[in-house]
This record gives sequence, C-alpha cells and structure tokens, in this order.
Amino acid sequence: MRTDGQNYLQELASLPPDTFENRFSRISTRLGLGRALGRDALARLFEAALSAALCNIAINGLGGCEGEIRPGQECNRIRLEQEFMAARDQLYRSRDWRKLASAKRDPASRVFLTVCVAEENLASGH
Repeated sequence: MRTDGQNYLQELASLPPDTFENRFSRISTRLGLGRALGRDALARLFEAALSAALCNIAINGLGGCEGEIRPGQECNRIRLEQEFMAARDQLYRSRDWRKLASAKRDPASRVFLTVCVAEENLASGH
C-alpha cells in the first residue's frame, strides 16, 4: 500500500520531466522520502526547496539577465531569501521532519535546502 507521501510524489512525477516538480519527485523518491514523510511534510519540503532554488537563481544572477546581478533587484533578492527562511522554518517545525532519521534528512537538506553565493559573485574586500 502506498503512503500519502508516495502518492504526493507520484502526482508531482506526472508533470512534464523538465519541471522543478518532476525533478523534486525523482530526487525525493530516490532518497526514500515518500515512505518516510507524509504529504504535509513533503509539501513543506517542496515549498522550501522551490524557495531555495529561486533564491540561488536571484543571488547568483541566473535569472535571465545574462549572469548580471543588478543592484536594483536587491529588494527582490531579500524578499526571496526571507521567503526561503520562512518556508525552511515551517519545514523544520513539522513533526515528520523532526522525526526523520538524519540519514535521510541530511542528504535532503543538502540537495534541496542549500543556498549559497557563487565565489565569483562574492564582493571583494578591495
């Protein structure tokens, strides 16, 4: 019998293969998250992962501005970062996530919840 988490991932997998939803489903399934987490926790993870991806795009200039990070977009980057942190905090507060074994939680965090500035985008101290 399928769990509600597995059903949720199957719904996402039914979307076109080049979508974030489908990629999220494939990776989550590979990590065994459909069995380990319920639908609500997976939906929270999805929201946090999507926010992290959007944050990475914005802070690294990957959003269609030919790699240029425009200072005028700083308010948007701040908003995206705040949305990511709020979504991540909701996930971290969920009972299923807190109960999830670190052998599953750690890889999921690395894959889905990592936000970082590429070295070439760091401001120099000179």
